[in-house]
Amino acid sequence: MSRFSMCCLFRSYDLMERKLKIYVYKEGGKPIFHTPMPRGIYASEGWFMKLMESNKKFVVKDPRKAHLFYIPISIKALRSSLGLDFQTPKSLADHLKEYVDLIAGKYKFWNRTGGADHFLVACHDWVLSFSFFLSFFCIIYQ
Repeated sequence: MSRFSMCCLFRSYDLMERKLKIYVYKEGGKPIFHTPMPRGIYASEGWFMKLMESNKKFVVKDPRKAHLFYIPISIKALRSSLGLDFQTPKSLADHLKEYVDLIAGKYKFWNRTGGADHFLVACHDWVLSFSFFLSFFCIIYQ
């Protein structure tokens, strides 16, 4: 990378750190939502949730000021709560669709972009197939 490219990269990163705002949805019951589990093999999912929900620099209380929207779901907790009902990533996606229906009905932000500016964090080996279903929901809601 050239010196010019590195300079632009650092300036861009600095600008992002100063401007980026994220709204964390408040909806969702525990333990599936808003319950970080920062231990074990899936700890990164829990640490991200814990740090994001306590963040003062990036998180805003007014969703109209946000650039991105965080869905604070614990896939580990969802998987555990579904128990024997968990057979495929589609069963997880069906549960997530209920949440998307809730926030899409309550807020205009999902509908504005079809979910393109929304994200969740999952650190599982099957997340690629799960993300297919999430992409499918984004297309449906456009």
